[in-house]
Amino acid sequence: MKLDGKVAIVSGGGQGLGRGIVLCLAEEGADVAIVDINGDTTKKVADEVKALGRKSLAVVADATDSKQVDQAVQEVIDTFGKIDILVNNVGGGGKSTWARTSLAFVDQKEAEWDETLALNLKSHVLMCRAVVPHFLKQKSGKIVNISSIGGKGPAPQVMQYGAAKAGVIHFTKSLAMELAEQNINVNCVCPGVIFTPLWEKLAAHYIQFIPEAKGLKPREYFEKFVVPGVPQKRGQTPEDIGRAVAFLVSEDAKNITGQSLNVDGGMVMN
Repeated sequence: MKLDGKVAIVSGGGQGLGRGIVLCLAEEGADVAIVDINGDTTKKVADEVKALGRKSLAVVADATDSKQVDQAVQEVIDTFGKIDILVNNVGGGGKSTWARTSLAFVDQKEAEWDETLALNLKSHVLMCRAVVPHFLKQKSGKIVNISSIGGKGPAPQVMQYGAAKAGVIHFTKSLAMELAEQNINVNCVCPGVIFTPLWEKLAAHYIQFIPEAKGLKPREYFEKFVVPGVPQKRGQTPEDIGRAVAFLVSEDAKNITGQSLNVDGGMVMN
């Protein structure tokens, strides 16, 4: 197994995409600490890791709060004695996103921008700030930030999300450049379209704004309006992203840093 003996932290690992990443890392031999704001789902995923024969730790914390992040990372160190891998997966939309009555920019509230930037960008920065000092001491480490293909081009209806994800890509490149000489790899994965619980919630929200989608269930909306835009004509899975992450944090990718890898069925080819 490529990650045997390694200790990983996955933020936002309690469901959906994060769960897929956690399980793929565990299948490759890593012990995994899951940092998530939802205690119930976090514990369930931690139990799944144990069922695979690996050690796990469920840590309930808000990754947008620096004090909670620092405490969470220290708990991982106290439990496992080290950290080898950090995967930043926290993201999505805040409360203001789900309260929208319009998709137009002029109707977006300041709170929506603040919440989206905090979830999708600030959380990555805070987790890195807490973990990187440990990587510097051991002169090794692997970081993967989860961005989105939405960060690689204009997305008018979700511009605050796209702006935050573009920030993740820039942050990844800048941090990779700074840490390269310290044997610390920093890369980014940009998922395409994955029908996770978050996407289900997003689809249900969008349906109310799109006349042609009226009456559709979230999965039906996804299959009718989203999947046809994928060149390979299929959505991606959490495991697709998890396998990409597992590769990037393995020694097979020791000379890959500062990159953003699209896992999107060909939707964005740059």
